Amino acid sequence: MLKVKNLTGGYGSREVVNDVSFSVAEGEVLCVLGPNGCGKSTLLKLLLRFLPKKSGQIMLQGLNIDALDRKTMAHLVSYIPQSDYMPFPYTIIEMVTMGRSCRLGRWKTPSKKDADFAYGCLEKLRIPHLSDKLYTQISGGERQLVLMARALCQDTKILIMDEPTASLDFSNQQLIMDAIVTAVSEGRSVVLTTHSPSQPFTIATKVLLLSEGFTVGFGDPLDVLTNESLEKVYGIPMDIVTIEDRNQTKRNICLPVH
Repeated sequence: MLKVKNLTGGYGSREVVNDVSFSVAEGEVLCVLGPNGCGKSTLLKLLLRFLPKKSGQIMLQGLNIDALDRKTMAHLVSYIPQSDYMPFPYTIIEMVTMGRSCRLGRWKTPSKKDADFAYGCLEKLRIPHLSDKLYTQISGGERQLVLMARALCQDTKILIMDEPTASLDFSNQQLIMDAIVTAVSEGRSVVLTTHSPSQPFTIATKVLLLSEGFTVGFGDPLDVLTNESLEKVYGIPMDIVTIEDRNQTKRNICLPVH
């Protein structure tokens, strides 16, 4: 689905991502993990061609992205940014329906079928009650959910998400996590960045651990995330603790050692 080999790039002569390689198959969730400034957001910009790469190869569904035009890229991958400033008072249903634009012919406007598809994406995120509200008048957490719905409406096989839960309260974080599970169950692949070392244990099938633009580890979270690797990356002692919830489900969480 997505294969990256020896990717290097950044801003001008400053290399922020260095010789990074990983792969994401259909139905997998990759968490890109690391502290501020480690290259997570830059990596996503390179994958999306928002920044030119210096070297390396990026393959989307068997196609080299260097040879793809913007419309083809939009058919393959959708992007959910950390935030999105929209000065015009579009309604939520209009915002989400914009995700269909890459599926329309030139000079075509969205049909009722497109609007119905967009409404279904709002229903998946349990926010159809927002459909007639203005995007400029909803909360930051609600905006993040709307951006997720717009990406689902684009109907691509790969979702790329930059810190999708960073600005959300606990209940809305869970809505996003549930939406990711739904997307994966429908055959999509997800790449998301996170600051939280506990999050890969919750949602990811793979983790890419970065430090100063270099790969510290890539693979199963249980193999990559250890007390030693996390201390190396974050610079503080950390313990991985296994807890059991009320349903006797065991989970790993990461805690700093005081």
